[in-house]
Amino acid sequence: MWYFYSPSIIYGEEALGFLGNIPGKKCYIVTDKNIQEVGLLKILTDKLEALGKEWEIYDEVVPDPHEEGVYKSKEQCLAYEPDIIIALGGGSVIDTAKSTWALYELPELTLEGLPFNPDLFAINTGKKARMIIIPTTSGTGSEASLGVVVSKFEEHSQVWRKMEIPHQGLIPTFAIVDPIFPSKMPPALTANTGFDALAHCLENVISAWRNEISDALTLKAVEMIFKWLPVAYKDGNNMEARDKMHLAATMSGLAFSNSMAHIGHTLGHSWGSIFHIAHGRCVGIFLPYVLEYCMNNPEAMDITTDTLGTMAKQLGWAEWKEDDKKATNILIDKVFELQKEVDFPRQLKDLKVSRSDMENSLDKLVSLCFQSPVCTAGPRSPTMEEWKNLYIYAFEGKHVDF
Repeated sequence: MWYFYSPSIIYGEEALGFLGNIPGKKCYIVTDKNIQEVGLLKILTDKLEALGKEWEIYDEVVPDPHEEGVYKSKEQCLAYEPDIIIALGGGSVIDTAKSTWALYELPELTLEGLPFNPDLFAINTGKKARMIIIPTTSGTGSEASLGVVVSKFEEHSQVWRKMEIPHQGLIPTFAIVDPIFPSKMPPALTANTGFDALAHCLENVISAWRNEISDALTLKAVEMIFKWLPVAYKDGNNMEARDKMHLAATMSGLAFSNSMAHIGHTLGHSWGSIFHIAHGRCVGIFLPYVLEYCMNNPEAMDITTDTLGTMAKQLGWAEWKEDDKKATNILIDKVFELQKEVDFPRQLKDLKVSRSDMENSLDKLVSLCFQSPVCTAGPRSPTMEEWKNLYIYAFEGKHVDF
């Protein structure tokens, strides 16, 4: 038996108009100051005003949101007592809003008390408020996922550890996927978020928890990302490309939320915690090295290469008569080619982190990896030495041979 979790999804141009069908008058908007500066918040508030709804704004979200910000948002939300909570932004905004929603519904809980809490199962029916996600980037997938990531400062290590908080109750009520919102993304952000979506796809499809529904969504999303990410990167005003990438990101979010990303996201979360690099950039760099590592597993090689090799054949990159391992290598080469096409870094040393800083941080990085719950879904379970070597190989841009 398997469950497949999903919000109600409204997508395409003018999807924002669906707000008129959602009951409730008081809207609590979670966003950040950049969204306001580029004019996206006004698009939303103009629509709310036309619909006769009221709103209050929390716009203090920062990249890699800290738990203090979530608790501040929770208190403001409790004071306002909304019946609708709206997230307008990228992954950090969405994670803050979903966390706020959970703590608004169950104010006695803490963030660390959310995972696996049975009381959370009922909240996505909107006991106090419905949760509406309006993503402004095309990659996070959080508008369709059952998790949030919030940073917590650990005194003993002096590190902001990214807490990965999964729960089916964190599935939003509605996701409004309108391409007008990501049209403001600059090229680098377009590439970063696009590779986040691709990492969701290619990690979840070789997850221990993969399923046929996720596999189907993943295949189409990968096809769309390879076709439309270069177009959106080179011409941000191409609304067809924006629309396709926005939908592909949501499809990848549905897929990984129901089958799980794993080793690449563990590596990326840990690297981002130490060096404060954008999430999509981190997981996108690690992606091909993780695929090589998973392919080299003698216990599960056939599963990984069968899955990725078949995908390469389905997408027309390899002949059906091709050996699965060779077809998988073709797929990995395609990832490297896409990186080059959108000026995406291929190795960690391109991120202006010195080798000595990387080496001096290895113990902290590996410690954070072992604290990550998402890595348990991977087809391999890295040892301490393998975690270290994955960082070293990705830093130097070496093909993984272990």
